[in-house]
Amino acid sequence: MKNLIILLISVFFSVQVLAQTDSQEVAPTDETSKTNLSGEYIYASSYFKKSKTGVALKYLNTAAGPSLFYGWRFVIYNTEKFFVGGTGFAGQLGTVGSVGTYTYGGMLAGYDFTIFDDIYVEWGLAAGGGGAKMYDSTATNTVQSGGAVVEPWFGFNHKVGEKTDFNYAFSYFLTPNDKYLTGVSFNLRIDFIID
Repeated sequence: MKNLIILLISVFFSVQVLAQTDSQEVAPTDETSKTNLSGEYIYASSYFKKSKTGVALKYLNTAAGPSLFYGWRFVIYNTEKFFVGGTGFAGQLGTVGSVGTYTYGGMLAGYDFTIFDDIYVEWGLAAGGGGAKMYDSTATNTVQSGGAVVEPWFGFNHKVGEKTDFNYAFSYFLTPNDKYLTGVSFNLRIDFIID
């Protein structure tokens, strides 16, 4: 399992580096051209073209039972297709006999590309940390858990307005230090584009 995660991370960041070098070849203008300390041109138009903020729902099926989280996400596009940002979620986990709460947050990096006029494919990786507190009525004890979170995802964006996107995605929520919270999740998100 660890080898698969390492392979996914390696492929993801290799594609991101190639995407950045290809998309930054833009002709300079008086308004966009700047130079760095070595005199090379940096094109302001290729950086921070847009950002997105969004609200999300996440359904997660884990060893602790079905869970529903709500949260946010904010990303900045470094190139036309590559973005970085942050995300955070909180919510209820478990079943009637075993309930608890979980909160996590982290940094993310992703890549999107157009497949049809108003439909984009989006994939990426989020990494951070979180913590949970659960009560298990069958064992009559409270369990506290948490640690690192790694979450690769793959989804689709649909334009629903001039500056609004609807996204649905599948992800694998991996918590290597926690036996209760690893599982597959389904995510729904609405993004608002900020120029």
